[in-house]
Amino acid sequence: MRSVTALVVTWDSAADIERCLASLDAVEHDQLEVVVLDNASTDDTVARIEAFRRGPRRHPLELVRFPENLGFCGAMNRGIRASSADAVLFVNPDATIAPDALGIMLRVLGEHPRCGSVQPRVLRLTSDEGVPVTLDTTGHVLTRPRLLLNRGSGQEAASQGDGPGEVFGVSGALALHRREMLDDVAHGRAPQQQYLHEDLVAYFDDVDLDLRARQRGWTAWYAPEAVGAHARAGASRRRRRRVRALNLSNHLLVIVGNEGVRSLARDAGPVAALWLLRLLAATVRSPIAMLLAIARLRLLPAALRRGRRDRARAVIPLAEVLERWCEPLPRGWLRAAVRRGLR
Repeated sequence: MRSVTALVVTWDSAADIERCLASLDAVEHDQLEVVVLDNASTDDTVARIEAFRRGPRRHPLELVRFPENLGFCGAMNRGIRASSADAVLFVNPDATIAPDALGIMLRVLGEHPRCGSVQPRVLRLTSDEGVPVTLDTTGHVLTRPRLLLNRGSGQEAASQGDGPGEVFGVSGALALHRREMLDDVAHGRAPQQQYLHEDLVAYFDDVDLDLRARQRGWTAWYAPEAVGAHARAGASRRRRRRVRALNLSNHLLVIVGNEGVRSLARDAGPVAALWLLRLLAATVRSPIAMLLAIARLRLLPAALRRGRRDRARAVIPLAEVLERWCEPLPRGWLRAAVRRGLR
């Protein structure tokens, strides 16, 4: 496995894109192409990308401009469909990657034939100076109330988290995916297959991919020697109401859609308690965002149909996936969540 396409979806990402592209161009791998998928940016994102393209570069760089905003999932689907590479690197425009990280992640894919995704050790950048201060994520944690957490988040930047090995899932901000896995879990037929469900638009699409891949017998691995960084800015600093609505509704669409009501009933108490807390927080923080989220629940029947299809194709039954990966909420979570408003 050698060839890799790095896909970067931009939308008014001028503040971050040059740093992201510079890190990708410094990657020490001779079969890497970088494709930027621009969702109708109105700032000078495109101008900065074009200026970067005119300079000396190590890797090919392509810019694809969409006349309208297709959402993260819509743009990423088009990028994956156009790629013929062995693996696809998802990179947020506010993320960077170390020069040797891709080679390390490719070795993990080579050593583990059923590994579908590799999570690097991602550091959190401060928004002002771009200095890593803590860990951002070392992978996804699925909890019994179906809250999704980032492993290692908030630990000191020098920490490697919980150590290398298999994890439940990987962050969409920066992760390497085997193309064979993406094709295996996709919905629909070429040339319109969806690797990420476009009605999600953005947010929780990576968790949805985690659940589908685990049911098909693909694993995910954490490689702490591969290092990246993430500013966690992106669209959230521009359209907070829309982001909150997508976060709230997509959590429900992904979890209920993949599991179905019967599976969730076994953990009805903690699941219901979590959702009541989230709805309360949403009502206090932004009543309009909560109403927008509720309106998006019209998409739930389609999500349930997709979930039934995936469970019918499962190599590993969903009950076994949940039994292995669901963890209790960490101690002190509720107190910390109340402080930050259950974001």
